[in-house]
Amino acid sequence: MTGKGALWERLRSVVLRQFLGREVWALADQAIVSATNFLTNLMLARFMGLREFGIFVLAWMSVLFVNSLQTALIIAPMMSIGPKQEEKDRPSYFGAVIFQELVLVSICFALVFVALKTSSSLFHHPELQHLALPLAVSAFAYQMQDFVRRYFFAVHQSRRALADDALSYLTQLPILLLLHRAGHLNSATALWVMAGTSIVGTAAGWFWVERFEFHWDWIEAIWHRHWRVSRWLTGSSLLSWTSSNLFIIAAPAYYGAAGAGVLKASQNLMGVTHVWFQGLDNVVPVETARRLRASGVHAMLAYTRSILVKWGGLTLLFATVMAAWPGFWLKLMYGSAMFQYGYVLRLYALLYVVLFIGGPLRAGLQALEFTIPIFWSYLAMTAFAFFFAFPLAKWLGLSGSLIGLLAAHCLFQGIVAVALLVRSRRIAHETDLASRPPLMAD
Repeated sequence: MTGKGALWERLRSVVLRQFLGREVWALADQAIVSATNFLTNLMLARFMGLREFGIFVLAWMSVLFVNSLQTALIIAPMMSIGPKQEEKDRPSYFGAVIFQELVLVSICFALVFVALKTSSSLFHHPELQHLALPLAVSAFAYQMQDFVRRYFFAVHQSRRALADDALSYLTQLPILLLLHRAGHLNSATALWVMAGTSIVGTAAGWFWVERFEFHWDWIEAIWHRHWRVSRWLTGSSLLSWTSSNLFIIAAPAYYGAAGAGVLKASQNLMGVTHVWFQGLDNVVPVETARRLRASGVHAMLAYTRSILVKWGGLTLLFATVMAAWPGFWLKLMYGSAMFQYGYVLRLYALLYVVLFIGGPLRAGLQALEFTIPIFWSYLAMTAFAFFFAFPLAKWLGLSGSLIGLLAAHCLFQGIVAVALLVRSRRIAHETDLASRPPLMAD
Protein backbone atom coordinates (compact mmCIF):
# COMPACT_ATOMS: atom_id res chain seq x y z
CA MET A 1 0.00 0.00 0.00
CA THR A 2 1.33 3.44 -0.92
CA GLY A 3 2.10 6.05 1.72
CA LYS A 4 -0.93 8.10 0.68
CA GLY A 5 -3.16 5.02 0.74
CA ALA A 6 -1.91 3.98 4.18
CA LEU A 7 -2.46 7.50 5.51
CA TRP A 8 -6.01 7.53 4.17
CA GLU A 9 -6.72 4.11 5.66
CA ARG A 10 -5.44 5.19 9.10
CA LEU A 11 -7.48 8.40 8.91
CA ARG A 12 -10.62 6.46 7.98
CA SER A 13 -10.02 4.01 10.84
CA VAL A 14 -9.58 6.82 13.37
CA VAL A 15 -12.78 8.55 12.22
CA LEU A 16 -14.82 5.36 12.40
CA ARG A 17 -13.43 4.32 15.77
CA GLN A 18 -13.23 7.64 17.59
CA PHE A 19 -16.16 9.56 16.13
CA LEU A 20 -18.68 6.95 15.08
CA GLY A 21 -17.63 4.16 17.45
CA ARG A 22 -20.50 1.86 18.43
CA GLU A 23 -22.97 4.16 16.70
CA VAL A 24 -21.90 3.47 13.09
CA TRP A 25 -24.25 0.51 12.54
CA ALA A 26 -27.15 2.26 14.25
CA LEU A 27 -26.67 5.29 12.02
CA ALA A 28 -26.50 3.13 8.88
CA ASP A 29 -29.66 1.36 10.01
CA GLN A 30 -31.48 4.64 10.69
CA ALA A 31 -30.39 6.01 7.33
CA ILE A 32 -32.13 3.05 5.65
CA VAL A 33 -35.28 3.46 7.75
CA SER A 34 -35.50 7.25 7.31
CA ALA A 35 -34.73 7.19 3.58
CA THR A 36 -37.26 4.42 2.95
CA ASN A 37 -39.98 6.19 4.95
CA PHE A 38 -39.32 9.39 3.00
CA LEU A 39 -39.47 7.64 -0.38
CA THR A 40 -42.51 5.58 0.61
CA ASN A 41 -44.49 8.68 1.58
CA LEU A 42 -43.35 10.46 -1.57
CA MET A 43 -44.50 7.57 -3.76
CA LEU A 44 -47.84 7.23 -1.99
CA ALA A 45 -48.55 10.96 -2.26
CA ARG A 46 -47.73 11.03 -5.97
CA PHE A 47 -49.40 7.75 -6.92
CA MET A 48 -52.59 7.81 -4.80
CA GLY A 49 -53.46 11.51 -4.84
CA LEU A 50 -53.81 13.84 -1.88
CA ARG A 51 -57.18 12.58 -0.62
CA GLU A 52 -56.25 8.89 -0.56
CA PHE A 53 -52.83 9.71 0.80
CA GLY A 54 -54.47 11.78 3.52
CA ILE A 55 -56.58 8.77 4.51
CA PHE A 56 -53.43 6.64 4.69
CA VAL A 57 -51.60 9.23 6.83
CA LEU A 58 -54.48 9.51 9.29
CA ALA A 59 -54.72 5.72 9.52
CA TRP A 60 -50.98 5.33 9.99
CA MET A 61 -51.05 7.79 12.91
CA SER A 62 -52.84 5.12 14.95
CA VAL A 63 -49.97 2.71 14.22
CA LEU A 64 -47.46 5.31 15.37
CA PHE A 65 -49.52 6.00 18.49
CA VAL A 66 -49.66 2.37 19.65
CA ASN A 67 -45.98 2.03 18.78
CA SER A 68 -45.19 4.97 21.08
CA LEU A 69 -46.95 3.08 23.87
CA GLN A 70 -44.86 -0.01 23.11
CA THR A 71 -41.71 2.10 23.28
CA ALA A 72 -42.67 3.44 26.70
CA LEU A 73 -43.94 0.17 28.18
CA ILE A 74 -41.43 -2.35 26.81
CA ILE A 75 -38.64 -1.09 24.57
CA ALA A 76 -37.27 1.77 26.70
CA PRO A 77 -37.11 -0.36 29.89
CA MET A 78 -35.60 -3.28 27.93
CA MET A 79 -32.83 -1.15 26.46
CA SER A 80 -31.91 0.25 29.88
CA ILE A 81 -32.42 -2.85 32.07
CA GLY A 82 -31.52 -5.62 29.60
CA PRO A 83 -27.82 -4.70 29.32
CA LYS A 84 -27.49 -4.89 33.12
CA GLN A 85 -28.52 -8.57 33.30
CA GLU A 86 -26.05 -11.30 34.29
CA GLU A 87 -25.29 -13.80 31.51
CA LYS A 88 -27.08 -16.64 33.31
CA ASP A 89 -30.24 -14.54 33.71
CA ARG A 90 -30.55 -13.35 30.11
CA PRO A 91 -32.80 -16.23 28.84
CA SER A 92 -35.28 -15.70 31.68
CA TYR A 93 -35.19 -11.90 31.41
CA PHE A 94 -35.74 -11.73 27.65
CA GLY A 95 -38.32 -14.50 27.86
CA ALA A 96 -40.30 -12.31 30.25
CA VAL A 97 -39.94 -9.31 27.92
CA ILE A 98 -41.05 -11.31 24.88
CA PHE A 99 -44.11 -12.51 26.81
CA GLN A 100 -45.00 -8.90 27.63
CA GLU A 101 -44.53 -7.94 23.98
CA LEU A 102 -46.87 -10.66 22.72
CA VAL A 103 -49.56 -9.64 25.20
CA LEU A 104 -49.25 -5.94 24.29
CA VAL A 105 -49.35 -6.36 20.50
CA SER A 106 -52.39 -8.65 20.81
CA ILE A 107 -54.21 -6.01 22.84
CA CYS A 108 -53.22 -3.28 20.37
CA PHE A 109 -54.45 -5.40 17.45
CA ALA A 110 -57.88 -5.72 19.08
CA LEU A 111 -58.03 -2.03 20.08
CA VAL A 112 -57.16 -0.73 16.61
CA PHE A 113 -59.61 -3.08 14.90
CA VAL A 114 -62.51 -2.32 17.25
CA ALA A 115 -61.77 1.43 17.33
CA LEU A 116 -61.86 1.75 13.53
CA LYS A 117 -64.99 -0.35 13.19
CA THR A 118 -66.73 1.70 15.88
CA SER A 119 -65.59 5.03 14.45
CA SER A 120 -66.80 4.05 11.01
CA SER A 121 -70.29 3.35 12.37
CA LEU A 122 -70.52 6.32 14.74
CA PHE A 123 -69.32 8.93 12.24
CA HIS A 124 -71.03 7.35 9.22
CA HIS A 125 -67.88 6.68 7.19
CA PRO A 126 -68.51 3.20 5.76
CA GLU A 127 -65.46 3.55 3.48
CA LEU A 128 -63.28 3.12 6.60
CA GLN A 129 -64.66 -0.38 7.20
CA HIS A 130 -62.25 -1.94 4.71
CA LEU A 131 -59.26 -0.40 6.52
CA ALA A 132 -59.98 -2.00 9.91
CA LEU A 133 -58.30 -5.36 9.28
CA PRO A 134 -55.24 -4.18 7.29
CA LEU A 135 -54.67 -1.38 9.81
CA ALA A 136 -54.91 -3.74 12.80
CA VAL A 137 -52.56 -6.26 11.14
CA SER A 138 -50.16 -3.42 10.26
CA ALA A 139 -50.13 -2.24 13.88
CA PHE A 140 -49.40 -5.79 15.07
CA ALA A 141 -46.69 -6.48 12.50
CA TYR A 142 -45.00 -3.07 12.72
CA GLN A 143 -44.74 -3.33 16.50
CA MET A 144 -43.30 -6.85 16.33
CA GLN A 145 -40.67 -5.88 13.76
CA ASP A 146 -39.76 -2.77 15.72
CA PHE A 147 -39.38 -4.88 18.86
CA VAL A 148 -37.06 -7.33 17.08
CA ARG A 149 -34.82 -4.57 15.72
CA ARG A 150 -34.62 -2.85 19.13
CA TYR A 151 -33.88 -6.22 20.76
CA PHE A 152 -30.83 -6.59 18.53
CA PHE A 153 -29.55 -3.19 19.64
CA ALA A 154 -30.18 -4.13 23.27
CA VAL A 155 -27.97 -7.24 22.96
CA HIS A 156 -25.25 -5.49 20.91
CA GLN A 157 -26.14 -7.12 17.58
CA SER A 158 -26.42 -3.93 15.55
CA ARG A 159 -25.43 -5.58 12.26
CA ARG A 160 -28.35 -7.97 12.54
CA ALA A 161 -30.67 -5.04 13.19
CA LEU A 162 -29.33 -3.41 10.02
CA ALA A 163 -29.86 -6.58 7.96
CA ASP A 164 -33.36 -7.09 9.36
CA ASP A 165 -34.41 -3.49 8.66
CA ALA A 166 -32.97 -3.63 5.14
CA LEU A 167 -35.12 -6.70 4.47
CA SER A 168 -38.23 -5.18 6.04
CA TYR A 169 -38.03 -1.64 4.67
CA LEU A 170 -36.30 -1.79 1.29
CA THR A 171 -38.72 -4.41 -0.03
CA GLN A 172 -41.63 -1.94 0.39
CA LEU A 173 -40.59 0.29 -2.48
CA PRO A 174 -40.64 -2.17 -5.43
CA ILE A 175 -43.88 -3.76 -4.21
CA LEU A 176 -45.63 -0.38 -4.01
CA LEU A 177 -44.34 0.49 -7.47
CA LEU A 178 -45.67 -2.78 -8.90
CA LEU A 179 -49.09 -2.23 -7.29
CA HIS A 180 -49.23 1.28 -8.76
CA ARG A 181 -48.43 0.03 -12.26
CA ALA A 182 -51.09 -2.67 -11.89
CA GLY A 183 -53.64 -0.05 -10.80
CA HIS A 184 -54.24 -1.58 -7.35
CA LEU A 185 -52.54 0.93 -5.06
CA ASN A 186 -54.78 2.48 -2.38
CA SER A 187 -54.74 2.96 1.38
CA ALA A 188 -55.75 -0.61 2.13
CA THR A 189 -53.21 -2.25 -0.19
CA ALA A 190 -50.48 0.10 1.04
CA LEU A 191 -51.23 -0.99 4.61
CA TRP A 192 -51.10 -4.66 3.57
CA VAL A 193 -47.68 -4.03 2.03
CA MET A 194 -46.43 -2.43 5.27
CA ALA A 195 -47.82 -5.35 7.25
CA GLY A 196 -46.37 -7.97 4.92
CA THR A 197 -42.84 -6.58 4.84
CA SER A 198 -42.90 -6.16 8.63
CA ILE A 199 -43.97 -9.78 9.06
CA VAL A 200 -41.11 -10.91 6.79
CA GLY A 201 -38.65 -8.83 8.82
CA THR A 202 -40.00 -10.24 12.09
CA ALA A 203 -39.81 -13.84 10.86
CA ALA A 204 -36.26 -13.41 9.53
CA GLY A 205 -35.07 -11.70 12.70
CA TRP A 206 -36.59 -14.39 14.90
CA PHE A 207 -33.98 -16.89 13.68
CA TRP A 208 -31.27 -14.69 15.27
CA VAL A 209 -32.98 -14.21 18.63
CA GLU A 210 -30.97 -15.90 21.37
CA ARG A 211 -32.40 -18.66 23.55
CA PHE A 212 -35.11 -17.50 25.93
CA GLU A 213 -37.22 -19.16 28.61
CA PHE A 214 -40.67 -18.49 30.05
CA HIS A 215 -40.84 -18.56 33.85
CA TRP A 216 -43.87 -17.07 35.55
CA ASP A 217 -41.89 -15.75 38.51
CA TRP A 218 -39.56 -13.91 36.12
CA ILE A 219 -42.49 -12.60 34.06
CA GLU A 220 -44.09 -11.19 37.20
CA ALA A 221 -40.84 -9.76 38.59
CA ILE A 222 -39.79 -8.13 35.31
CA TRP A 223 -43.26 -6.68 34.81
CA HIS A 224 -43.03 -4.93 38.19
CA ARG A 225 -39.46 -3.75 37.52
CA HIS A 226 -40.34 -2.46 34.04
CA TRP A 227 -43.50 -0.80 35.35
CA ARG A 228 -41.50 1.29 37.83
CA VAL A 229 -39.73 2.77 34.81
CA SER A 230 -42.44 2.66 32.15
CA ARG A 231 -45.37 4.08 34.10
CA TRP A 232 -43.80 7.54 33.93
CA LEU A 233 -42.61 7.04 30.35
CA THR A 234 -46.14 6.06 29.30
CA GLY A 235 -47.53 9.24 30.78
CA SER A 236 -44.72 11.15 29.12
CA SER A 237 -45.55 9.56 25.77
CA LEU A 238 -49.18 10.63 26.03
CA LEU A 239 -48.23 14.16 27.08
CA SER A 240 -45.69 14.50 24.26
CA TRP A 241 -48.54 14.20 21.74
CA THR A 242 -50.08 17.39 23.13
CA SER A 243 -47.16 19.53 24.34
CA SER A 244 -45.27 20.11 21.09
CA ASN A 245 -48.24 19.72 18.77
CA LEU A 246 -50.17 22.56 20.40
CA PHE A 247 -47.60 25.07 19.13
CA ILE A 248 -47.73 23.57 15.61
CA ILE A 249 -51.54 23.63 15.59
CA ALA A 250 -51.76 27.19 16.88
CA ALA A 251 -50.10 28.84 13.86
CA PRO A 252 -52.52 27.43 11.22
CA ALA A 253 -55.44 28.34 13.49
CA TYR A 254 -54.59 32.02 12.89
CA TYR A 255 -52.75 31.97 9.57
CA GLY A 256 -54.36 29.11 7.68
CA ALA A 257 -52.93 26.08 5.92
CA ALA A 258 -50.06 28.15 4.49
CA GLY A 259 -48.65 28.55 7.99
CA ALA A 260 -48.66 24.81 8.48
CA GLY A 261 -46.93 24.36 5.11
CA VAL A 262 -44.15 26.79 5.99
CA LEU A 263 -43.54 25.09 9.34
CA LYS A 264 -43.52 21.60 7.79
CA ALA A 265 -41.19 22.66 4.96
CA SER A 266 -38.67 24.14 7.40
CA GLN A 267 -38.89 21.12 9.67
CA ASN A 268 -38.23 18.80 6.74
CA LEU A 269 -34.93 20.53 6.02
CA MET A 270 -33.83 19.96 9.61
CA GLY A 271 -35.07 16.38 9.31
CA VAL A 272 -31.62 15.30 8.10
CA THR A 273 -30.64 15.29 11.77
CA HIS A 274 -33.16 12.51 12.43
CA VAL A 275 -30.65 10.04 11.01
CA TRP A 276 -28.37 10.46 14.01
CA PHE A 277 -31.08 11.56 16.46
CA GLN A 278 -33.02 8.33 16.04
CA GLY A 279 -29.96 6.22 15.30
CA LEU A 280 -28.44 7.20 18.63
CA ASP A 281 -31.71 6.33 20.37
CA ASN A 282 -30.96 2.71 19.47
CA VAL A 283 -27.51 2.57 21.07
CA VAL A 284 -27.08 5.37 23.63
CA PRO A 285 -29.58 4.00 26.22
CA VAL A 286 -27.99 0.54 25.95
CA GLU A 287 -24.42 1.79 26.24
CA THR A 288 -25.34 4.20 29.05
CA ALA A 289 -26.80 1.32 31.07
CA ARG A 290 -23.77 -0.87 30.31
CA ARG A 291 -21.33 1.84 31.47
CA LEU A 292 -23.35 2.33 34.65
CA ARG A 293 -23.32 -1.39 35.48
CA ALA A 294 -19.66 -1.94 34.55
CA SER A 295 -18.00 1.18 35.95
CA GLY A 296 -20.50 3.22 37.94
CA VAL A 297 -22.10 6.64 37.77
CA HIS A 298 -18.95 8.60 36.89
CA ALA A 299 -18.30 6.45 33.81
CA MET A 300 -21.94 6.80 32.77
CA LEU A 301 -21.78 10.61 33.00
CA ALA A 302 -18.47 10.66 31.10
CA TYR A 303 -20.13 8.73 28.26
CA THR A 304 -23.11 11.10 28.30
CA ARG A 305 -20.76 14.08 28.00
CA SER A 306 -18.90 12.45 25.10
CA ILE A 307 -22.16 11.94 23.18
CA LEU A 308 -23.23 15.52 23.84
CA VAL A 309 -19.89 16.85 22.62
CA LYS A 310 -19.50 14.66 19.51
CA TRP A 311 -23.02 14.48 18.18
CA GLY A 312 -24.18 17.74 19.70
CA GLY A 313 -21.27 19.36 17.88
CA LEU A 314 -22.40 17.80 14.60
CA THR A 315 -25.96 19.01 15.24
CA LEU A 316 -24.67 22.51 15.97
CA LEU A 317 -22.58 22.50 12.77
CA PHE A 318 -25.54 21.42 10.62
CA ALA A 319 -27.86 23.92 12.33
CA THR A 320 -25.31 26.70 11.73
CA VAL A 321 -25.17 25.91 8.01
CA MET A 322 -28.99 26.00 7.82
CA ALA A 323 -29.27 29.17 9.91
CA ALA A 324 -26.55 31.06 8.07
CA TRP A 325 -28.35 30.95 4.70
CA PRO A 326 -31.95 29.94 5.50
CA GLY A 327 -33.57 31.72 2.57
CA PHE A 328 -31.17 30.07 0.15
CA TRP A 329 -32.00 26.54 1.36
CA LEU A 330 -35.74 27.17 1.33
CA LYS A 331 -35.62 28.65 -2.17
CA LEU A 332 -33.43 25.80 -3.42
CA MET A 333 -35.78 23.10 -2.16
CA TYR A 334 -39.23 24.71 -2.45
CA GLY A 335 -38.97 27.65 -4.83
CA SER A 336 -38.66 31.44 -4.57
CA ALA A 337 -41.97 31.86 -2.70
CA MET A 338 -40.36 30.33 0.39
CA PHE A 339 -37.36 32.68 0.46
CA GLN A 340 -39.12 35.18 2.74
CA TYR A 341 -39.56 32.58 5.49
CA GLY A 342 -35.89 32.16 6.24
CA TYR A 343 -36.48 33.32 9.82
CA VAL A 344 -38.63 30.23 10.42
CA LEU A 345 -35.84 27.89 9.35
CA ARG A 346 -33.37 29.82 11.51
CA LEU A 347 -35.57 29.29 14.59
CA TYR A 348 -36.00 25.61 13.73
CA ALA A 349 -32.20 25.27 13.53
CA LEU A 350 -31.86 26.62 17.07
CA LEU A 351 -34.71 24.40 18.26
CA TYR A 352 -33.02 21.24 16.96
CA VAL A 353 -29.81 22.03 18.85
CA VAL A 354 -31.88 22.15 22.05
CA LEU A 355 -33.82 19.03 21.07
CA PHE A 356 -30.66 16.96 20.72
CA ILE A 357 -29.60 17.55 24.32
CA GLY A 358 -32.62 15.71 25.67
CA GLY A 359 -31.79 12.29 24.21
CA PRO A 360 -28.57 11.53 26.17
CA LEU A 361 -30.03 13.08 29.34
CA ARG A 362 -33.15 10.89 29.17
CA ALA A 363 -30.94 7.84 28.55
CA GLY A 364 -29.09 8.62 31.78
CA LEU A 365 -32.29 8.78 33.81
CA GLN A 366 -33.55 5.55 32.23
CA ALA A 367 -30.28 3.80 33.07
CA LEU A 368 -30.74 4.90 36.69
CA GLU A 369 -34.36 3.63 36.46
CA PHE A 370 -35.49 7.06 37.62
CA THR A 371 -37.98 8.29 35.02
CA ILE A 372 -40.44 10.37 37.03
CA PRO A 373 -38.56 13.62 36.14
CA ILE A 374 -39.22 12.88 32.45
CA PHE A 375 -42.94 12.74 33.19
CA TRP A 376 -42.86 15.99 35.17
CA SER A 377 -40.87 17.63 32.36
CA TYR A 378 -43.53 16.72 29.80
CA LEU A 379 -46.25 17.83 32.20
CA ALA A 380 -44.51 21.21 32.58
CA MET A 381 -44.21 21.47 28.78
CA THR A 382 -47.89 20.66 28.33
CA ALA A 383 -48.95 23.27 30.89
CA PHE A 384 -46.69 25.86 29.26
CA ALA A 385 -48.11 25.04 25.82
CA PHE A 386 -51.69 25.21 27.10
CA PHE A 387 -51.22 28.75 28.40
CA PHE A 388 -48.92 30.24 25.74
CA ALA A 389 -49.30 28.39 22.42
CA PHE A 390 -52.23 30.35 21.04
CA PRO A 391 -51.37 33.79 22.51
CA LEU A 392 -47.80 33.60 21.13
CA ALA A 393 -49.07 32.56 17.70
CA LYS A 394 -51.62 35.39 17.72
CA TRP A 395 -49.16 38.09 18.85
CA LEU A 396 -45.98 37.01 17.04
CA GLY A 397 -47.16 34.81 14.17
CA LEU A 398 -45.03 31.87 13.05
CA SER A 399 -42.11 33.21 15.06
CA GLY A 400 -44.27 33.10 18.17
CA SER A 401 -45.08 29.43 17.69
CA LEU A 402 -41.42 28.51 17.34
CA ILE A 403 -40.26 30.78 20.17
CA GLY A 404 -42.85 29.13 22.42
CA LEU A 405 -41.76 25.67 21.28
CA LEU A 406 -38.13 26.58 21.93
CA ALA A 407 -38.94 27.90 25.41
CA ALA A 408 -40.94 24.76 26.22
CA HIS A 409 -38.07 22.48 25.26
CA CYS A 410 -35.57 24.58 27.22
CA LEU A 411 -37.85 24.08 30.22
CA PHE A 412 -37.94 20.34 29.55
CA GLN A 413 -34.16 19.96 29.15
CA GLY A 414 -33.52 22.07 32.25
CA ILE A 415 -35.69 19.87 34.48
CA VAL A 416 -34.19 16.64 33.08
CA ALA A 417 -30.60 17.91 33.38
CA VAL A 418 -31.02 19.00 37.01
CA ALA A 419 -32.71 15.71 37.90
CA LEU A 420 -29.92 13.66 36.30
CA LEU A 421 -27.16 15.60 38.04
CA VAL A 422 -28.83 15.50 41.47
CA ARG A 423 -29.64 11.78 41.22
CA SER A 424 -26.16 10.90 39.93
CA ARG A 425 -24.38 12.86 42.66
CA ARG A 426 -26.55 11.22 45.31
CA ILE A 427 -25.77 7.72 44.02
CA ALA A 428 -22.07 8.53 43.65
CA HIS A 429 -21.97 9.86 47.22
CA GLU A 430 -23.71 6.76 48.58
CA THR A 431 -21.32 4.54 46.62
CA ASP A 432 -18.28 6.39 47.96
CA LEU A 433 -19.54 6.05 51.54
CA ALA A 434 -20.18 2.33 51.09
CA SER A 435 -16.69 1.75 49.64
CA ARG A 436 -14.83 3.47 52.48
CA PRO A 437 -13.21 1.16 55.02
CA PRO A 438 -14.71 1.31 58.51
CA LEU A 439 -12.93 3.42 61.11
CA MET A 440 -10.63 1.33 63.25
CA ALA A 441 -11.12 1.43 66.97
CA ASP A 442 -8.29 2.67 69.16
